[in-house]
Amino acid sequence: MILHIRGKRRVFFGIRAFVLGGVCIGGIAFVADRVFPPDLSRAQAYALILHDQDGHSLDARVSADGYWRLPIKPMDIDPVYQKLLLKTEDRRFWWHPGVDPFAVMRAAGQLVIRGHIVSGGSTLAMQTARLLTPHRHSWRGKIEDALRAIQLVWRYGHRGVLNLYVTLAPEGGSIEGVRMGSLHWFGHEPKYLSPSEAALLVALPRRPTALRPDRHPKAALSAMKPIMAHIHMLPPESLPLRLDKGRTCHDAPSLLAHEWHMKVRGVVRTTLDREQQETVLRILHMSNPPRRGGWAALVVRRNGTVAAWVGNAGNECPGCAADMVLAWRSPGSTLKPFIYGLAFQQGLLSSETLMQDKVARFSSYTPRNYDRVFHGATTVRTALQQSYNLPAVRALDLIGARYFTQTLLDSGIDIRLPRGASPNLAIALGGAGVRMLDLGQLYNALARDGLSAPLKVVRSEEQKEQSVRLFSREVAQQILSILRGTPLPTGMLNSPDRSLAFKTGTSYGQRDAWAAGVRHGWTVVVWGGRPDGAPSPGITGLRVAAPVMAQIMDTLPNGPHTLEPFTRASGRIAPSLAALPEKSGPHLVSPPDGATVESFSDDGTATPIGFEATGGTAPYRWIVNGHVLNIPTGGTPSWVPDGPGFVHITVIDAEGRSASATVRVR
Repeated sequence: MILHIRGKRRVFFGIRAFVLGGVCIGGIAFVADRVFPPDLSRAQAYALILHDQDGHSLDARVSADGYWRLPIKPMDIDPVYQKLLLKTEDRRFWWHPGVDPFAVMRAAGQLVIRGHIVSGGSTLAMQTARLLTPHRHSWRGKIEDALRAIQLVWRYGHRGVLNLYVTLAPEGGSIEGVRMGSLHWFGHEPKYLSPSEAALLVALPRRPTALRPDRHPKAALSAMKPIMAHIHMLPPESLPLRLDKGRTCHDAPSLLAHEWHMKVRGVVRTTLDREQQETVLRILHMSNPPRRGGWAALVVRRNGTVAAWVGNAGNECPGCAADMVLAWRSPGSTLKPFIYGLAFQQGLLSSETLMQDKVARFSSYTPRNYDRVFHGATTVRTALQQSYNLPAVRALDLIGARYFTQTLLDSGIDIRLPRGASPNLAIALGGAGVRMLDLGQLYNALARDGLSAPLKVVRSEEQKEQSVRLFSREVAQQILSILRGTPLPTGMLNSPDRSLAFKTGTSYGQRDAWAAGVRHGWTVVVWGGRPDGAPSPGITGLRVAAPVMAQIMDTLPNGPHTLEPFTRASGRIAPSLAALPEKSGPHLVSPPDGATVESFSDDGTATPIGFEATGGTAPYRWIVNGHVLNIPTGGTPSWVPDGPGFVHITVIDAEGRSASATVRVR
């Protein structure tokens, strides 16, 4: 009886010790798993491959660790691959915990009997552990792989381990993963693998270098034979390689860099057209860039998808590696059509409204025309076609710079003002930063009857268009009608049925030359200049960028979305829109009120101070400190100060209206 009780106690203590031991081992394993988690950085470092709208290769970039690796899941692979893989590498994959005890005992027995390794005991989980943290083959490495394999199965399950393996499996050279291997060797996704193709991808990880099918085809075929025997098939006489489809092009480096910067990885189907992209690149390469400068171009379809994106043409110059499609630059005069368009929309102007192109001062801002010549009374149509500055500034003053800026922002157009500045009239002449991408969206709105929507460069079925009406269809067609009359660059022939509507722009200091055109629903924007922001003397949008834009436009097909030509109204213009009323009375432009004028040199010699006024009715009379100046007919009003100090200046027009200013002379 006592022995029986003692036996029960021994069994009880044994069970308790076993349970406590299991709990301790489990606790130690849990702590070890948290303290030493598996390093998945290699499995999460993917390459980036860009395809055009038809699936053709555009450009690509290896992963951060230098491999061609893409995300893939077993469900996206033909089932024959998984069948061959498990039959070849790990028959009991689904039931063992990461280490197969039968395989280990078999390998150990063969080692003892024959004195050398005949077959390894590695499972797919152990191979995955070695792929995550590569190391040399050794007993210590085997033990670490076994422990990691158990950890991987514990953490991610068998399907998770299989996901990791098909992502990391070496498929020759710098190719890793079944998806990249299928794309590189066969030119298609692994979902469409044939049995022989699947067998090759199963064989390659065993000896990736020795079995490379492009270098050692016989060895690869020999390795495929026992694998295909599992499905009772023979390997083909030759390997089913399609290396021409797997080749990597480098036709969209700027877009590739942009997507990479946005943390996009994997295979991306873009909206670009490879043939059109190559055509634009070829045209830019053949065109002489501005001195020490380069080119950039953007081609947009009527539906807002980008057909070609060339951020730089590969020119050799300071900063020429920058993507000028996304660079902030002064747009010059390219915003003028939209200033007039919004004025048309509000009923403040029409294309035939008369405006004064003459010297004017807007508070502290005194704009000038590019050629320093004023043209007097002119219609809005002529002012926009000839890109006169003063009428555009007057139009922006009418609608308000703040309203114009906010309208662009509400339409999805980003505009950047100088630090600390608020919207002002200088925007009309390029006094703000705009990206080529935003200019493309603006001019695309003209092609889309006034609807503005963000440009799309990546194809997505889930992406819904969010368009905003910038102005009405009638206004859009009216602006296009005006721009079809823009003078063509030297060497280009005009025609009565001309359909190209375009606008050019040159930024202050001749740093940027722009040309933006619309025809048959296509939008083309071209930039030329120095990416480092230095001046390029002599460049203008009309002379430099417009010929390149027109050449690109001529390569585009006549799409189905062609705008109807806008018919000019035959009736009389409304009296309220016939002419923009001028402000009554003269306005003293120079020197402005409160200004400090430097006149006296170090030796006491005084330089004459010139006077300038606008508005009112000529001729003007000038009075300085109560004394009337004697100005010869046709002469430029000026005055030589008799000493430093404050001076009161008054100008009086022919109708007795006056304006005054007090300035300090030094």
